[in-house]
Amino acid sequence: MAGFKVVEGRSNRKYTDEEAVAEAAKNAGYRDIYKQSLITITEMEKLMGKPKFNEILGGLVMKPPGKPTLVPVSDKRPEMNTSSAKNDFMEV
Repeated sequence: MAGFKVVEGRSNRKYTDEEAVAEAAKNAGYRDIYKQSLITITEMEKLMGKPKFNEILGGLVMKPPGKPTLVPVSDKRPEMNTSSAKNDFMEV
């Protein structure tokens, strides 16, 4: 489609292992990390501060790829590789 491209859409960060996050935060001396469930990543980051958050929990947070989204070519996000497996294995 002329004037448009497919880019990676927005996604939200997720804990990879909530139990490990809770243990790491407790071991670091943080106690106010629960509501009914573990506090959100944004709240945890505000509680610890970005550098401490990254040091303590950086390896326990993942950011999955966003869903494909159609946007104008002027959008700043890089274009996604949309080739299919069939195209990847075709001889040139």
